[in-house]
Amino acid sequence: MRTSRLSLLLSLPFLLGACRDSNIAVYQIPKESAAAAPVVAPPAAGMAGSGNMAGPAVAQASGPGLTWTAPAEWQNKGATGVRKATFVVGEGAELAVTAFPGDVGGELANVNRWRGQLQVAPISEAELASAVTRLDVGGLQVGVVDILGGTKEKPARMLGAMVPSGGATWFFKLIGPDAVVAKARPAFMAFLQTLKSDAAAASLAAAHANLTPAAAPAAPAAPAADMANTEVIKAEGAGLKWTAPANWESRPATAMRKATYAVTGANGAVGDLSVTAFPGDVGGELANLNRWRSQLQLAPLAEADVAGVVTRLSPHGLAVTYVDFSGGAADRPVRMLGAIVPFGNATWFFKLTGPVDLVAKEKPAFTAFLQSLSAP
Repeated sequence: MRTSRLSLLLSLPFLLGACRDSNIAVYQIPKESAAAAPVVAPPAAGMAGSGNMAGPAVAQASGPGLTWTAPAEWQNKGATGVRKATFVVGEGAELAVTAFPGDVGGELANVNRWRGQLQVAPISEAELASAVTRLDVGGLQVGVVDILGGTKEKPARMLGAMVPSGGATWFFKLIGPDAVVAKARPAFMAFLQTLKSDAAAASLAAAHANLTPAAAPAAPAAPAADMANTEVIKAEGAGLKWTAPANWESRPATAMRKATYAVTGANGAVGDLSVTAFPGDVGGELANLNRWRSQLQLAPLAEADVAGVVTRLSPHGLAVTYVDFSGGAADRPVRMLGAIVPFGNATWFFKLTGPVDLVAKEKPAFTAFLQSLSAP
């Protein structure tokens, strides 16, 4: 009996040691090669966690989302896993759209996460301002980064955008070979300018639904060639009417637009003229001018700058604010002619956007178009 007890006491340290070894064995360490592998091509679209967050257990954003219009040449792969959308943008390059609740660690953390994926050193809070381009897209605050990394043999590039909206953060990440992503940059920036909030769109639609249009009076006599392009639009119980040039092709109105015209140039270039109207002052003149400037990647104006950039017209007693802005990317310049017209407890917007040469050629016609504006 004494011998058995002694044997048990002598073997106890070995048993305890064996238990400790068993506990250590359950920990798993990621392979170093996988953790350190450079990102030189986008991950497979169907992989869980292939968007901006790793792991299938990450909560996705719910509630109002964002909508956009993608270039026709981008191949839409739809939503997969944690992705809201995936587009093939070029050879070896794709764009992933994801959204997660909250700020997902904050802007600096997300920028450095992206930089780490391209084996680029992290930046500090003080360097963030120079690394991020700020856009205001219809009230959405968009932060854009352009990161070059990868390896010397296979340089990779990433264009990323972060958009806080509806209590969540949306991520738009275009990644692939440097040359392919560089070529797609103008299209990516134009894509970001189309972003809209579902909640904002629903609010505007509800505002339009509550308008009570009045019966339109008969339009005055006009030459037959012009009558086909004369529109009477109503907002807040009263409308504006105008005469459009015969060469402007009238397109059907949409949910957001009161009227649309396609303006085609001699070389086949096409400009877009849109007419919209919303209740109230829609934030005021300065805010609307700066909204347009942000769409062209131009710096915002201060209140003191407004007088130097606007032309005041008064056709038929209306107060028209008329502007001419040129901007866009260096390799894809864009020009915009815009007019803001307060009328009938609403604000009307007339905007012609297109290639610089086309808009310059159509400026006299657009000015005459504004001069034709009148109330019923």
